[in-house]
Amino acid sequence: MKKVVIFDTALGSSNVGDEIILDAVSRNMADVFDRHFSLRLATHVNNFSMKQVLHRNTKIRYFQDADWKFICGTNLIAQTRLGKINSQWQIYPSNLSIYNNCILIGAGTTERTEKLDFYARYLYGKVLSKQYVHCVRDELTKKIVESLGCRAINTGCPTLWELTPEHCASIPQDKADNCVISVSGYKDQIDEKRDRVMLHIIRRNYDKVWAWIQTTEDESYLSRLEQSIGMEPIPRIYSLSRFRDVLRNSNVDYIGTRLHGGVFALQNYCRSIVISIDHRADGFFETNNLPILPRKNVEGELEDRINSSFATEIRIHSDAIAEFKSQFSGSDQ
Repeated sequence: MKKVVIFDTALGSSNVGDEIILDAVSRNMADVFDRHFSLRLATHVNNFSMKQVLHRNTKIRYFQDADWKFICGTNLIAQTRLGKINSQWQIYPSNLSIYNNCILIGAGTTERTEKLDFYARYLYGKVLSKQYVHCVRDELTKKIVESLGCRAINTGCPTLWELTPEHCASIPQDKADNCVISVSGYKDQIDEKRDRVMLHIIRRNYDKVWAWIQTTEDESYLSRLEQSIGMEPIPRIYSLSRFRDVLRNSNVDYIGTRLHGGVFALQNYCRSIVISIDHRADGFFETNNLPILPRKNVEGELEDRINSSFATEIRIHSDAIAEFKSQFSGSDQ
C-alpha cells in the first residue's frame, strides 16, 4: 500500500469548471487511486497554519511524508507569483513541506508566457517532484516544468482522455435544434461587442437557448449583455447535474467561451464549438484538436460553422497517458 495525497483542485474554487476537471482526473486515475490509501487536501485554500505544520502531529506527518502527492489538473501554474494573494495554488515558504514532491496530472498555466518570476520559480522548484514524470495539458506547460529541472509529458487535459474515436463518432455532425451557450465574465476576458454578436447569431439559429453559468461573474456579465441588446433573459443552468440532463435530453449544441463547458458537452455527446479567448483553448486545439473558433472570427464565421456539418475528431495521446500512468502500476505493496 502507498500513502497517497490527492490535491483537490475543485474544493474552494469559485469556478465550476474545476469540478469538471477534478471529476475527469478521478475517473481516469481510479485504477491508481483506488489501490492505495488516499486522503485529500485542497489547492485553492491554505490547508494548515504554520503552527500546525511545525507541530507535526500524525496528520501533518502523513501529508508531509506521503509516497505520492497528485495535483489534479487545472491552470495552477502561475507564471507571476510575487505579490499575488489570490493564486489558485496556495503554496508559501511556510507550508512547502506539505506539498513537497508533488506530481502534476494534466496541469496548465494561467498565462501565455514561458517566463516565471523568481518567486514562482523558487516555489515550483521546491514542490514539484524530480523523481516522477509530470503530465501536463499543453506544450507551454511542458516547457515551463522542464525549465525547472523536472521531466514532463504532454498528455492533454484529462477531461479529454475519454473522448476516443468511438466516443466522438457518437457526437452529431449536424446542427441541433437547441443550444447551450456560455460567456466568460472575468474582467480580462470580457469583449461585449463580440459577445453581443455571438448572442444574436445563436438566437436566430436555434429554437431554444440555455446559458451555462460557470462562475458568478458569468451571471452578472450575461445579464448586462441581455439588457444592452433588449434580449429576454436566457434560462440559466447552474449545476453540473442539471447541465448533464440538458445536454443528454434536449437535442442541443454547445457554443461559448467557457472551455470546460464545451468539453463537458463533448463528454455528454453534444456537438461543441468553443469560442477561443485565450491560450488555454488554443492549447487544447494544438494538442488535442478541440473544435474551437477564435472570438475575433465570430462575426464572419460562427453562423456558417453552426450550419455546417463537421465531425468531432479529438486526438488522444494514448501512449503518453499510458507512459505517465505506468509509473504507478505494480506498486500495490
